[in-house]
Amino acid sequence: MSTNNAVVAVIGLDQPGIVGCVSSVLTELGCNIEEMNQSTLHQQFAGIYLVNKPSTLDNDALTAALNKGANAKRLHVTITTRDFEEPLASNCETEQFVISVNGTDRNDIIATFANIFGAQGINIDALRAFRVGEDASMQVFEVSIPVDLDTRTLHRVLLDRAKSMGLSLTMQHRAIFEAVHRIAVI
Repeated sequence: MSTNNAVVAVIGLDQPGIVGCVSSVLTELGCNIEEMNQSTLHQQFAGIYLVNKPSTLDNDALTAALNKGANAKRLHVTITTRDFEEPLASNCETEQFVISVNGTDRNDIIATFANIFGAQGINIDALRAFRVGEDASMQVFEVSIPVDLDTRTLHRVLLDRAKSMGLSLTMQHRAIFEAVHRIAVI
């Protein structure tokens, strides 16, 4: 039997048993979880699964089976399934950087920096935003920057924008970031 890939997204109230329920239903249907990422924000669950499924199993039937399993467990989740799309081939070589922005919380921080990245052809690989005090927040962008982009000029543009917004910004190559933040376990 041939197989194909799908992406399953599950969001809702965080409760014990969500991952167990979803993975059990996927197993029963003959699907294999190729990759999975899950997080919670303020007791809200978000999980995304890349699954390899039997070609005879369409996305609507997969979603219906997952919903049936979630309802039986009284899980308060919304489930969406869609075909996996192969990424477009890119000849652009990139380097990974970690860019942190912090300061007084504002509602335009993520949009401002995400738009700068998008205009420069920089992909956001991961993003985490969180409060670090009563009125302060931090946003940590993990980005892939094309190697032909002048990172010094980019850094200056980002620093100037952060400063104009009353924020602080750091930019480090991911290898340096990881070396600096590595914890030795004895």
